[in-house]
Amino acid sequence: MRQEPSPVVILKTGYSQLDDTFSRMFEYVGVNLITRAKRIVIKINLCDYKPPETGAVTHPAFLDAFLGWINGHCGPANIDVVESDATSGRPDMISRWLGIDQIIRRHGAKWVNLSKDTWTRKRVQGLRFSSVKVPDTIARSDLLISMAKMKTHTLTTMSCSLKNQFGCIMFPRKIRFHDALDEAIVDACTAMPPKLAIVDGIVAMGGTKGPIDGVPIHAGLIVAGTDLVAVDAACAAIMGLNPNRIGHLRKAESVGLGSIRFEPLGDGIPDELPDFETDEFYRRILKYAMTLQTRSITWG
Repeated sequence: MRQEPSPVVILKTGYSQLDDTFSRMFEYVGVNLITRAKRIVIKINLCDYKPPETGAVTHPAFLDAFLGWINGHCGPANIDVVESDATSGRPDMISRWLGIDQIIRRHGAKWVNLSKDTWTRKRVQGLRFSSVKVPDTIARSDLLISMAKMKTHTLTTMSCSLKNQFGCIMFPRKIRFHDALDEAIVDACTAMPPKLAIVDGIVAMGGTKGPIDGVPIHAGLIVAGTDLVAVDAACAAIMGLNPNRIGHLRKAESVGLGSIRFEPLGDGIPDELPDFETDEFYRRILKYAMTLQTRSITWG
């Protein structure tokens, strides 16, 4: 049964304007999400050793502004910032390299590598798993926030809130789940469902080599809401994709995680959208090949 549209906040912004942007965002999603929470967990995205200008990883300025907003507008909070080891990256080292560890300490929060956390096993009626190891840091929280990046993805077409939660799976070599990645994403979200999704599309990533080696896209947007499926559907629309053709979105809706239909609030979807299909590297190769053709040079 098709669900009713869920509200999704879309705001134009930049990294220097985030305090005002988060204030506007919480006018729509409700600041009581923060004020009622005794233990907050923020799942960021540190997938590889990439500078934030690439759009591949959580921008330190984004996390800094969000933690500052919470402390400034809601008072000190018990916050854990989390990520897990991946096949190609170790977040403990990446967080130090980006200076994220210093930001976390400065705001009185705590860093947790989920792969090193204690855990309890949670039974799920999953599409791939019958049970999932849930890190105790997440299990003890009463507000889990997915702080994702807006990116293309070679395997899942796009990577936003739902795909970000796949990183909550404790196993470092998550490549083992790539044969049924859509199902694994949905099961991770079923076992560890966030109550708020915030997607950083200020500097996003496009092209055929996302989510790590794609092209930076300066979209100048954040997308947020309490329905992860709707948030990702809005992100798909912004990226020029059909949400109904994204496998993990369809499957997430089918198990009741949210609605692909969304109602844009705030600034809404811009009339002029960036080209997320672009890949500057291949454009340059094509341009070079055409130059060679015009010079009557053949490939040897």
